[in-house]
Amino acid sequence: MNWSKKTVKFLGLACVTSLFFFVAGCSSDSSDSSPTDPGTTPAPESSGSTPDVGSSATGTDPTIPSANSSLYTFETTPGALAVAPDVDGFYDMGDVYKAVPKTSKIAFVIRHSKRGKSSKSESQLTPIGIQMAQTLGAKLVGDESFYYASTDFIRTRETCNNIAIGRGETDVKVVTWDAINGGYFLKVPSSTLDSLVSKAGGNPRYISQYAFGDPFTNFADVLPSYFYDLYERGNQFVNEVVVANMPNWNRVSVLVTHDMLIEPLVVFVSNRTIDLRVYKDNFRWINYLSGVAVIVDEANKVTVLPVRGDEVGWMTFRDEVDEGV
Repeated sequence: MNWSKKTVKFLGLACVTSLFFFVAGCSSDSSDSSPTDPGTTPAPESSGSTPDVGSSATGTDPTIPSANSSLYTFETTPGALAVAPDVDGFYDMGDVYKAVPKTSKIAFVIRHSKRGKSSKSESQLTPIGIQMAQTLGAKLVGDESFYYASTDFIRTRETCNNIAIGRGETDVKVVTWDAINGGYFLKVPSSTLDSLVSKAGGNPRYISQYAFGDPFTNFADVLPSYFYDLYERGNQFVNEVVVANMPNWNRVSVLVTHDMLIEPLVVFVSNRTIDLRVYKDNFRWINYLSGVAVIVDEANKVTVLPVRGDEVGWMTFRDEVDEGV
């Protein structure tokens, strides 16, 4: 049995009746902790110049906004980079790392690797999760040291450590950084959302409905006020959290966070064209080790691509391998 193929699998329409059962089984990936800042201070004014305004592909779905400079402050296609997306719209992280010139900087912002189903915030990576992270690290082998940052959780920190092991890096320092906490797209603490919907982690259905701009099926009179505008907040994260700090990091950085941030971030970057509608027939949610690659070239042009560290960029809760931990 191949673990990387079994962790994600397409579900057919016959699974519709199982939606509420398996969504209720999703464990929390939120982060309300207040860990220390990284070894450098966020410095929006120190990045040198303003990122170029890019464009995005426009779909026919009425929920997909037309592309214009007010929606994106970066490119969303690889341009001259010799990489192509898979059928779902994700780019392989190893391919991106190899294709980006040494004169450009890269920040991978990804979800942690597979962890135990414990509802406790300090759940650890499973054996499969450890192997997934190390396998990803092996795809990122190179002659340079990476910068690593994570939230203040064992699963995010250990994802960084195991990626480094896969790369062959030793004595790696993982910086704890609250700027990438899971509740970035929320106007309220994630615990407030948890309390409203009676589900730790905010319940993926509501996070997904927010990201795709679909009406909330419950709490419609309250929930909209809990979230920032997806496009405004997404641009803010790319520019103020990531790009502004990249001059302070190594050429390549790995920032490991939670699905509550990564799900809407990938939906935003893909302009709602990647199917991660966990509340729809396919029941897809953001996979472990998926996220975005923020690339800044020597002319300070910014490109952001949806990426995956595993074989596919999405997962379904029902098909997740239960390791008994």
